[in-house]
Amino acid sequence: MTLDLDLPKLIEEVQVSPGVRCLLYKSNDNPTLAIFGSIRAGTAFEPKEKQGLAELTARLLIRGTNKLGAAKLADELESVGAAIAFRNNQDTISFQARTVSTWTEKILEILTGCLTSPAIRPGDIEKEKEELITDIRLRDDDTTRRGMKELQKLVYPPDHPYRHDRLGTAETAKRIERSDVKTYVEDKLSHAPVILAFAGMFEKSRVVKWAEKTFGQRDDSVRAGGHAKEASFQPKSETREIVMAHKMQSDILIGAAGVPRTHSDYEKLNLLNTILGELGFMGRLGARVRDKEGLAYSATSFLNAATMGGSWTALAGVNPKNVERASELIEEELKRIRVEPVSSEELASAKQNQIGSALMELESTEGMARTAHSLAHFNLGMDYFSQRRQAYSKIEPVDLQAVAEKYLDPSRLSRIVVGPKLKPSVAK
Repeated sequence: MTLDLDLPKLIEEVQVSPGVRCLLYKSNDNPTLAIFGSIRAGTAFEPKEKQGLAELTARLLIRGTNKLGAAKLADELESVGAAIAFRNNQDTISFQARTVSTWTEKILEILTGCLTSPAIRPGDIEKEKEELITDIRLRDDDTTRRGMKELQKLVYPPDHPYRHDRLGTAETAKRIERSDVKTYVEDKLSHAPVILAFAGMFEKSRVVKWAEKTFGQRDDSVRAGGHAKEASFQPKSETREIVMAHKMQSDILIGAAGVPRTHSDYEKLNLLNTILGELGFMGRLGARVRDKEGLAYSATSFLNAATMGGSWTALAGVNPKNVERASELIEEELKRIRVEPVSSEELASAKQNQIGSALMELESTEGMARTAHSLAHFNLGMDYFSQRRQAYSKIEPVDLQAVAEKYLDPSRLSRIVVGPKLKPSVAK
């Protein structure tokens, strides 16, 4: 048995209270502890008119508590060689911590303060808002990130919670007040479901008791609104050009709607993407557009799958004069994978790539905590990797061709080109 197949035996699941779950992986190989947790209060749950609110809230969580100022909190962590970080995502605000097991009590106490009684001082809010607005401007001046932002608007239905970027806009960020953050903490962060994963050396009774005391009972029915129209939404092919006259490189993004993480087509679509954009160096796209033709600095693809939807994107960074030809080559590769089944060797390599990646992630306590958390977040079960191997044994080249025809149909694909002004024939 390999480590991924042993997860049901290695990881204990504890339902601490309604809406609060713990995943426990105990190891005495080294005296460290890794924690990965999340609260279902990410970007998808913020008000549409307050885009960036979840992001700003996440950034403020490390800026001190009612008992510890930001400087004192940083000193406390540094004094024991520990680290805590918070991040806003589509579905959740996640947090992670690592420490020597000796200092577990101190780290849990600090986490409690950050998550349940953040200071939210006026001065900190203004500083973080300024930094957020700066990051928004940097995003909008980056060809790749600007392209991804615009592609999301074409891929997802109107009012879908994934349609806008987690940073929001400069205009919405400026409108966020201290009262908005306090309300978001009180209404969302303090009531939404929690998942916690612990990996390393710790006492089970201690961390479970801490979880119960810190988070109490949560409303597990919390869901984001605004995506009910998705079933009737029919994406159409569009091409848009975003001109950045001062840029020397153009980015080509070709994308389409994907599937949620638990969709029955996910595993096949993921293997398809592995072949297109990952195997070797950058998959078929990299081999054709970058290595063989020399038209791109990079050419790859990636699949995003969350709880309420997903997307697939091909991305190439090119000299502006090569935009048209590089786009044609990408489209040729997409057509080839739609009309010709992949080889058995490619499919076997893609399966092994995914199995091997999971095994590498599980080699560290941090990776074990992240993996356990992810499996719980998507309700995949700790036997997921065993179930996946069984599913892999039934997936054939024709199955990948079928999902390619379904999800990479030209009528579903949109193209965004970001960079210097294109010649009329290229921008069509």
